[in-house]
Amino acid sequence: MIRRKQAEARLFYVSEDICRPRKGLYSRIDHAVGDWEALSIPIRSAFSQERNGRPTDPVVFLKIYIVGYLENISDDTALAERIADSLSIRAFLGYGLDEATPDHSSISRVRGRLCGLEEVLENVVKLCASAGLVGGAECALDSTLIKANACPSSLKHGETGESVRQYVARLEQEDSSAKVRVKNSDFLSATDPDARLAKKPSSPANLYYKATHVTDAKSQVILSAACSRADVHDTNCAEGPIRQAAQTLKKSDRALQTLVADSAYDDGELHALVESLGAVPITNHYPRKREGQIPKSDFRYDSERDLYICPIGHHLLRVRQEPERSQYRSNEKVCQDCPFKSGCIHSGNARLITRSAHEEARNRNIERTQTKEGKRALARRKQVVEPPFAHMKRFGGLRRLNCRTLERAHVKILGAAIAWNLKKLAACVTAPARAPKQAQKAAFHPLHDLINMQKAANPAPRRPAPSKAFRLGA
Repeated sequence: MIRRKQAEARLFYVSEDICRPRKGLYSRIDHAVGDWEALSIPIRSAFSQERNGRPTDPVVFLKIYIVGYLENISDDTALAERIADSLSIRAFLGYGLDEATPDHSSISRVRGRLCGLEEVLENVVKLCASAGLVGGAECALDSTLIKANACPSSLKHGETGESVRQYVARLEQEDSSAKVRVKNSDFLSATDPDARLAKKPSSPANLYYKATHVTDAKSQVILSAACSRADVHDTNCAEGPIRQAAQTLKKSDRALQTLVADSAYDDGELHALVESLGAVPITNHYPRKREGQIPKSDFRYDSERDLYICPIGHHLLRVRQEPERSQYRSNEKVCQDCPFKSGCIHSGNARLITRSAHEEARNRNIERTQTKEGKRALARRKQVVEPPFAHMKRFGGLRRLNCRTLERAHVKILGAAIAWNLKKLAACVTAPARAPKQAQKAAFHPLHDLINMQKAANPAPRRPAPSKAFRLGA
């Protein structure tokens, strides 16, 4: 007999603790953090203290943004619907069945004025450090491009107001042989002025933001995070996160010892910054060689006389000195009769060498990359810093930002880093202690050693292979 389910409104409900799961992800995160009031103290300044308007609790909205990451929801409307529909999320936020949860407009408005998430991330890292998830002995630095909430068709020329297509068509009409390049300095998006054009490998140019992370190698805990415009160079984006990571580790009674990065961060100024913080930088180094030209590494620098010496013994004297770099030039008369002139001078009549103010720090990094320890650290870099980026884009709602302006994008990146660390913390704090496999076997069967000895003494007879006719199904 078919019995159909009829919806009936009840006058009384049982306790919600019976309905919600007690061992779910949100329950584990709630148990791992404990004191949410202390964790949300840095963001309280973003909330009004007056008693007018909608009630806003910093703890509730901090949890809401964590839920958005864990549920892979980037749209605020979908996030509000998910919160209202889930019993476990309602219990995580502290809402009963008869209470109205925050709507999408409140979620978006609060995100727009939220501040102090850097300190929240720092406090979460402290919790991870107390749980043994942070080491500081080796950290990795990297950045990635995240699509902005804007389309390239929204780009307008700063002076003429033309779109990209109108600008390109006009220049091609004036000169058909000229190569037209669209630059960020000439165009701005009408919908998101902070978004910048950038290009990923094997994909067309689009509007992006750049997210930068410093990740600890012990358990992939994100120590610091920041968001910047996509046209800013990686080394310029890295200074703030590096200093923040060193400060966070210091407050957790740890120290930044080694910082590993790829070749995009092979810059003497960045190496000097990391060394000033008491750490050792290791970045990939790919020497740039012009075809057929003697490389700069073959020229020896004499620090006492402040000059370079070429491979055959001639001197290159300093001709220009700036705060960040100096230039050294050879004697044209000497180079005219040199037999290696064609392989040494690429343009002009003399060899010109530029020396950075932090050249020694860069040379020390090059020496470290040739050692076994340096090569191993560079090989481990991808396993440390790439998984958080991949998880945030695929499962954390950061494939494309749903907000505009740099300030809101920065809040989004910090919220994702906080949620990633809390997920790591919940997995560590609430994970049951597991005994080794041999100890489990011994506890399950006390005579397992005797059984294994008997099996070794009397091995089971090997079954003969089936005949050809049997294998063919005859």
